[in-house]
Amino acid sequence: MSSLLAGAALAGTEADEGVSSIMQGSGPFSSIQEIKNYDAANQGTQRTVTFVDGKVVQDLFGFGPAEVTEYFLCSDQKYRAVCSDPYSRATTWGGSLFALFQGADTQIYVDNVLYQANTAPWKQSVYITTCYGDTSPVLWGPYAYYRVTFWQTQSGTLINRSCTTP
Repeated sequence: MSSLLAGAALAGTEADEGVSSIMQGSGPFSSIQEIKNYDAANQGTQRTVTFVDGKVVQDLFGFGPAEVTEYFLCSDQKYRAVCSDPYSRATTWGGSLFALFQGADTQIYVDNVLYQANTAPWKQSVYITTCYGDTSPVLWGPYAYYRVTFWQTQSGTLINRSCTTP
C-alpha cells in the first residue's frame, strides 16, 4: 500500500515526455549565481531549466529533450540537490524527508492523509506537504516539491509553517 501511495503522490512530479532527465551537481553551492554558472558550464546542446526552491532561476536555450536541474537552500545556508534536514524543501517526500522520521513513535501525514501510524506510545507527529512553485517552461504544470510543514514532539512544536514560509 505504501508503494501505491508513493506512486500516486509522485505521479505529478515525473518528467514529462520531451524532458530528458532531472540531473544536477549535488553541491554544496554558496549562491544561486554559483548554481547558474555550474549549470551553464555543464550544459550540453539541450535546453536546461534550473529551479531553486521551486522558482525558475535560469532557462538556457538548447535543442532536443530538455533537462531540469533542481536545488534547495538547506538549513546550513548552502544550496544542494538534496538537503538532509527537516527544515528544507525536497524533491520527494518518500526519500530524504521520510527517512528523517522513522520510528514506531511517529505519525506521518502526507498532504493531511495518514501515511504511517505510530505503533508505540505517541511521541511525535509530522506533516509533509506538496508545495508548488513556478510554472515550468518544460514540464506540464507548476513545479512540485515537498516540505515538512508541521512537526510536533513531546517537547513541543519544532516546525509550524506553510509552503510559502521561507
